[in-house]
Amino acid sequence: MHKANPTNQTNATSIKQYRELKRKLQKYEIDNFNKIYLIPCNGDSDWHELAEHSALIYYYEVCQKLGSKTKFFADTLSFYDQYKIGYIHTLGVNRIRDNLKEIGLYKSETKDGGILIFKLNKTFTAGEIQTLWQQEKARRLKNITPLEAHNLDPELHQILTALSTRLHSVCNNRLDKLSSHTNGATIIQLITELLANYHRLSMFKNPSPEKLTKFLIKMRKDVYDLAIYIQILGESRLLDLETIASLSNSVFLVRDRIENQLKTIVRKGAHNGTR
Repeated sequence: MHKANPTNQTNATSIKQYRELKRKLQKYEIDNFNKIYLIPCNGDSDWHELAEHSALIYYYEVCQKLGSKTKFFADTLSFYDQYKIGYIHTLGVNRIRDNLKEIGLYKSETKDGGILIFKLNKTFTAGEIQTLWQQEKARRLKNITPLEAHNLDPELHQILTALSTRLHSVCNNRLDKLSSHTNGATIIQLITELLANYHRLSMFKNPSPEKLTKFLIKMRKDVYDLAIYIQILGESRLLDLETIASLSNSVFLVRDRIENQLKTIVRKGAHNGTR
C-alpha cells in the first residue's frame, strides 16, 4: 500500500523514511487531543497520511460535518507498526487546511521534521476520542453487516476482520508452498470459522444463554487452536518473531473478549438463580 515511486528527486520520501515517520507519528498520537498530524506517504507525490486520533477528529469533526467523501481505512495490511485505529490518505495539504478553517478548528501550523502539524483551537477529551472510536467501529461493522443483525460487538468484529486480512496475506504470500497448503490452510479455516460464528450469532434475536454459550465455547476453542498454529509457524522459523508476536497479540485480544462474554453469561446466570 505504501510504496515509494521510483524517482531521482531528493525530496522523494523513501519507504524507510515513511516507516520512520509512521513510528514517530504513532508516538505523538498516543496523547494527541488537539492536533492534526500529517506525514508524506507516497514517494515524490503529494499524498499525505493522517492516522489514529488525528484521523478520528478529522473524519468526524470535519469531513462528516462538511459532507466530504473522505475514506477512513483500517490498517489491515501493515505487518510492522500497525495503526490501531486506522488512517486517511489525502492528496495535498491545502484541502486539510481549508477544511479546518471552514469548520472553525484551525489555529496555527508548524513542522516537526517531516511531520506537518495543524494545531486546533479545541482540545478534545479522552472520552470524546473514545466515543469517536466507538462510532468508527460501528460504522465499519454496519458497512458489512446484514440489515437484520443482533448481538453485535464492533470491537470483536474489528479485531477479527483485521486479523483475517493479515492472516490471508501471510499464509498466501510469506509461507512456502508446503506450509501454505498445510498449516496455512488450517489457520485460514480457523479464522474463517471464527468470523462465520460471529455472524451466525448476529442472526439470532434474543438467543438463550445456552445458545450463546455454545457458540462462544466453539469460538474459544478455535481461538486457542489458532494461537497454537501461529506459534508453530514461529517455532518452525517460517515467520519472524515480530510478525508472530503481532499476530498473537490480535489473537489474544479475541480470546479475552470471548472469555469476558462467557464470564458475563455465567454471572448473569448465577444472579438470576439467586433471585
